[in-house]
Amino acid sequence: MAQYKGSRAEAEHTAALLRAALMRAGIPEGGAAQVRALVTGKGRAYVEVGALPLGSAVKLLNALSEALPDDDTEGGPARHAEALG
Repeated sequence: MAQYKGSRAEAEHTAALLRAALMRAGIPEGGAAQVRALVTGKGRAYVEVGALPLGSAVKLLNALSEALPDDDTEGGPARHAEALG
């Protein structure tokens, strides 16, 4: 039970940080609320992102692209963000 509680606390904390980051990236609170903590019966922690409206997904992609180093390959995240935005 202690492992479950620790995993739950860690997942909740990480989900809260991700929700805050999404809102800073311009994703409305309703979209950010889709992020939630999950813990399996064996104590494995997950953070579920859920379904985002297309506009919110593009904002997330742009925020990730800005946070990551430039990728000069054809399929890199920066090029995908430019193609969508």
